[in-house]
Amino acid sequence: MDRTGLITRIFNSEHAIYQGRVWLTIDGTEQAGRISYSDGLDLAISSFKSVQELAASDLELLLLAEYTFLTQELNHCDKLDTQTISSLTQAIQSFDDAFLALQAVEKGTPYEIADMTFPHSAKYRIKDMPKDAFHIACISHRTRIGNSLRTPGLNMVEKALLKQRVANLITAQNAYLKKQKDILSKSK
Repeated sequence: MDRTGLITRIFNSEHAIYQGRVWLTIDGTEQAGRISYSDGLDLAISSFKSVQELAASDLELLLLAEYTFLTQELNHCDKLDTQTISSLTQAIQSFDDAFLALQAVEKGTPYEIADMTFPHSAKYRIKDMPKDAFHIACISHRTRIGNSLRTPGLNMVEKALLKQRVANLITAQNAYLKKQKDILSKSK
């Protein structure tokens, strides 16, 4: 499937999950709600798995998938849920920075300058590579999702989706580490 098709599936999956949740709370639409919610989760899981499989060749797509899902969640968030709005907004901003870091690594040469600007202590490194905006976005978002996984009573299928998203972030970091190593080894 092409990039646009995968991102559209991510967009549609989150909307179906949201719509299902809404319908579950309205008398007479509970059945449609269960179906929409379940279909949305299934579509999301399969879409995130597809994106994960493409991470080595298209890391930006993996970021775009998560970014799209987060943006949809923010759009569907109740305006009174200020904590969730704040968390989602922060996550989106972190991914904005991650896109810039990915561009820097993929463009190449100037990244060696970035490497020199990061302290070389373990606190600021991941496997001897700079712990830059890309890594920080992935780590922060994994923590955010991990907190959601501890929610009591959460549907096991929804937990499977959250676990897939965590797996995608781990895959993203590993693919990004390879890009960092490749670009820095070329500059030495």
